[in-house]
Amino acid sequence: MPSDLAAAGFPVWSGPCPRWYGFQSWIGAGALNAVSATLLGFDNLVLYFILFQGLQIALSAFGFKGIKWLENIGAVFILAALVYMFVSVITRYGDEITANLVNLDGTWGMPFWGATMLFLGIYATMMLNVSDYSREHTKGSGPGLLVTIYSMSILPVTLFMGLIGVMVSGATGAVDPIQVFANAVDNTPLLVITLLFIAFAQVTTNVLNNVVPPTYVLMDVFKLSYRTSTILVGVLAVGTFPWLLVRDESAAGLQIFVQTYSAFLGPIFAVMVVDYYVIRRRQLELEKLYDPAGSYRGINYAALIAVAVGVLVAFSFSEVSWYASLIPAGLAYYLLMRNWSGCRRFLPDERRTTVESKEEIPVG
Repeated sequence: MPSDLAAAGFPVWSGPCPRWYGFQSWIGAGALNAVSATLLGFDNLVLYFILFQGLQIALSAFGFKGIKWLENIGAVFILAALVYMFVSVITRYGDEITANLVNLDGTWGMPFWGATMLFLGIYATMMLNVSDYSREHTKGSGPGLLVTIYSMSILPVTLFMGLIGVMVSGATGAVDPIQVFANAVDNTPLLVITLLFIAFAQVTTNVLNNVVPPTYVLMDVFKLSYRTSTILVGVLAVGTFPWLLVRDESAAGLQIFVQTYSAFLGPIFAVMVVDYYVIRRRQLELEKLYDPAGSYRGINYAALIAVAVGVLVAFSFSEVSWYASLIPAGLAYYLLMRNWSGCRRFLPDERRTTVESKEEIPVG
């Protein structure tokens, strides 16, 4: 269980979810099906989805250490492929990109911030669950090293994929990820390599980001084994009906889905930041976190109330729900923790003693 959430008194939470697991699995299966149709003339997307999902469940069952080799190889392969595709897109669609994107009359107003919010809404899930990954690092790794490792593993690939998607979509009008990346190359061998790259990217993303966090939640809540939990997460991913999410008419619904859950993830992120940096000053009492009879037992209702405040504000500004919720939720949590006696036992020892001593001083 993420220690920073427990310190804030939250029930167990996990951001990355089976819905994205299923969505990305369908995209990966579509890429494999396209390769099969191109080389073999065999077209059966449902079959490839079942096989692809089975492969991911099998890889996930080996555990975090077991998939480490896949991630290490994948990082080099994916980044190299993206660099090539980025150069290829500029060469092939340079004029269209200039006309449709560079010289476009636009605005830095609400549409722009709404688009960036959708991006943050998706990646906020990984921000909330970074402790699920960082705790696997060798003991003694400092915060600076962990931040560097995490940033370098996420930012370059994310930026390249985002830029390629924007440029190809702007130049061709394609919105399907497979069509977008397939349009980035212009011959059959490279098309096949590109489609295999898409499938491989889905595997490396899913087994790490969309399997590990919910698996830990199932293990913690239902006391299941790791392998049983990974299988269950894989089955739940199929139950999200990802084939419905990739339809053109589903694009608006998918955007609403991201905006909706971002309204909850923004306040949770704000509470975590205030709790760790302001309330606890980056010091966690780890032994007490796992003591069922300790001061962190139960639920800190200040955190839940602060999240509720943030959610109400977020739904009032749905296009930028993640941004709008941060300050109200963080401020509400800070004030409740400082002034509500019912939350006092969740404070660090020295802060709790200071607050209690001030209350004992008679007013003269």
